[in-house]
Amino acid sequence: MKRGNWTKRPVDGREKNYRTRPYACVSQRLGMSEEVTSGIRIRRLTKTYGRIRALHQLNLDIQTNDFLTIVGANGAGKSTLLGIIAGLIRPSRGQVLLDGQDMTQDRDEMVGYKIGVLADHAYLYEELTVYENLQFYGRLYDVRSLNDKIESLLERVGMISRSKSMVKTLSRGMRQRVALARAMIHDPLVLLLDEPYVGLDQGGMDMLQMFLTDQPRTVLLVTHDLPRGLEVSDRIAIMSRGRLVYESASADLSFDAFDQVYRKFAVMM
Repeated sequence: MKRGNWTKRPVDGREKNYRTRPYACVSQRLGMSEEVTSGIRIRRLTKTYGRIRALHQLNLDIQTNDFLTIVGANGAGKSTLLGIIAGLIRPSRGQVLLDGQDMTQDRDEMVGYKIGVLADHAYLYEELTVYENLQFYGRLYDVRSLNDKIESLLERVGMISRSKSMVKTLSRGMRQRVALARAMIHDPLVLLLDEPYVGLDQGGMDMLQMFLTDQPRTVLLVTHDLPRGLEVSDRIAIMSRGRLVYESASADLSFDAFDQVYRKFAVMM
């Protein structure tokens, strides 16, 4: 995947000698002078659970066909952010816009057609076969030539031989492969991935890499796998305590350099 010409800068703005970027992944403290009219635009996003603040006035832009990886410690707010974008969690305050439409206020059926989600929960029916699960979701999205689409996806995820197997008989890695096919059944323009490598063997990880880079789409990846997250993305960001605290062009960083940066910010987590 081609990576953009981004430069790194801690989002508190204290370090100097970094040029600015047209669409930066930054915190509210820097402000936003440029508008993103396509892709994902998030402003002052806040989510609280009682006294626990999962997200705090978070700002984020992901341009169309951009690939952003977000890493951070458990409890940093990564999965909450992804869940809000996916429409699975309601925010306490703030805006989430997809191609200019505020998904927190007027989310309609067509927005769902643009988004594919691979999360902790596989969203598969245990008592249905692999094929029947994909058939169900394909019909939900009015996918054309559905049978051909299902067979093509099952071939790609290496599950064609298990198409008649009930989901409840599958291993964790196999379920993850089927869940990926489910997320891709309607060819979404936006792909949201929460720890997608969990449960996959090396072959499964390689297969997922191919899916992520085979065609242009907007991707938000949440992962603890720093090397892979850095390798596949255009940009990479660190999240801590409900805020984005650092971002960089992935191409600007070796893994060793990013690991040092991550360890530096880890003390804040």
